[in-house]
Amino acid sequence: MSKIRIKFILFLIAALLTSGIGKASAQTQTTRIAVYSEVWGFLKYHHPNVASGTINWDSVFIAHIDPVIATTNSAQLNAELSALITAAGPINNPRTASLSVDIFAKNHDLRWLQDSSVLNEQTRKSLQFIYTHRNRGDNRFVKYNNYTDYGGENPYVEMTWPTVEYRLLFLARFWNAIEYYDPYKFIAAVDWNMVLPEFIPKVRYVTDTLEYHKILLRLAVALHDGHAQLISRNENEIWGKYTLPVYISILNDTVLINRTGNDSVCRAANIQKGDIIQAIDGEPISKRMERFKPYTTSSNQVSMNRHLEITLLCTQDTLQQVTLRRGSKVLTTRVETMLKSSRNWQYINDYTANQTGYKTIGNSIAYIYTMQIWEKNLDSIKALISSKKAVIFDARNYTQNDAFYNIFGMFLPSPSPINYLTYIMPDDPGFFNWKLSPKLGDVNIKPYSGEVIILADERCQSQGEYSVMALQTIPHSITIGSQTAGADGAVSYIPMGGQLGITYSGYGIYYPDKTPTQQHGVRIDILAKRTVKSITCDQDPALEVALKYLRARGIN
Repeated sequence: MSKIRIKFILFLIAALLTSGIGKASAQTQTTRIAVYSEVWGFLKYHHPNVASGTINWDSVFIAHIDPVIATTNSAQLNAELSALITAAGPINNPRTASLSVDIFAKNHDLRWLQDSSVLNEQTRKSLQFIYTHRNRGDNRFVKYNNYTDYGGENPYVEMTWPTVEYRLLFLARFWNAIEYYDPYKFIAAVDWNMVLPEFIPKVRYVTDTLEYHKILLRLAVALHDGHAQLISRNENEIWGKYTLPVYISILNDTVLINRTGNDSVCRAANIQKGDIIQAIDGEPISKRMERFKPYTTSSNQVSMNRHLEITLLCTQDTLQQVTLRRGSKVLTTRVETMLKSSRNWQYINDYTANQTGYKTIGNSIAYIYTMQIWEKNLDSIKALISSKKAVIFDARNYTQNDAFYNIFGMFLPSPSPINYLTYIMPDDPGFFNWKLSPKLGDVNIKPYSGEVIILADERCQSQGEYSVMALQTIPHSITIGSQTAGADGAVSYIPMGGQLGITYSGYGIYYPDKTPTQQHGVRIDILAKRTVKSITCDQDPALEVALKYLRARGIN
């Protein structure tokens, strides 16, 4: 048995053994709800009657949750689980399920069906029979439509403040969706089996919507996935609708102002580019970062910093006191905040771009901004590259047009795939299919023979990282920069009632040799990081390294 499952089962056994004859403790109630939620989710995705949508399975959850909480021992719990299985109905004309050979199985672990000491023999046999004769074909609750699609779930849009039973339902919905259909569950930062016991009391006893939304946000953060976000139409309630009128870069624990957002306000407050923020309203910036991190989604540390750059300065106040360090001097000033909605998204992301999308460096180098490769300039870009001895693709951004993929024919001698992906198998929950991407390019007997350099760093996330992977199919390309965000693949959305939903990476992305990119980021050949000095002085270490690399080869 895996260590994770052993830990979870021992937790359940200990909790059940400590249950009293009188009023059940909060801990044993949590245990019973966790077991019930896991079995309910297993039936949801495996039992043919439930998966086909012939039963309102949400209503079944609501009908059984209070009796489960009221149980006081293992025998009573198993009786309720038996009633839950009965509610799913008999499996008529059962078909034995089988699996293909080439599947991704790191997320799948149902050994608890055989090994669990919490479930009695009858319950185990019933669940094992259902697994062996599990649903085949479509699943009402989840589909693969080039991403993992939960459109079959009832969104309960009217439930802006769900009752405790429905809060527990939404938690069970999310936990089981991730348990069976998150391609990256096996690298989540937490033991996923312990998430239910941790969050059940949180959602049971929360008393207001703001705290409830914060709990759901922390649930998303538990995935350690840069795509994991709480989607809310009123996110300002969590972060505040105002922000300091500056844009920042976070390098390790240093919060650096890289641009002012309102020049007149910043001049009046004596705030300058290059200032380092040390405290806000008397709170040390390091403490503020630690306070924000539990609510900040990330795949790795650079991803964490990128998301903190968006939220760290948010506030509900229209005036804040800021302590800054400028060289050897420390100064404190009061500054008017600005509406978060008035911020320039381009400056927040700090993407690299210019007005035309390309330029020439020196006599022999084409410099291309990948996010600005459009149908209208594609021919001009190809002609420019063909006339130069080297091309630098600046991919420190987010490609926004499919015309980008039409550039590869001039570089590749033959068609080449970008990646493998792992995508869900709705009728085999927990398993994933491998799929090789379509190939880029055509047969080309005279591909571009000049030097090809790709610039990448933490500003590359998702489509930005995938763009780098596409460029890396060019056989002689060199990637220069630093670790990227490590959040690749399409975004999937799990409805959580009201206007709320939680997103995550809906399929897995791997290099053609099946090397992972999630959390790691894309491959970097030559390391070149931004520093406090380089940002303050408008220097570009990655570009400088690229030009030095080319000069060493006689290209200027």
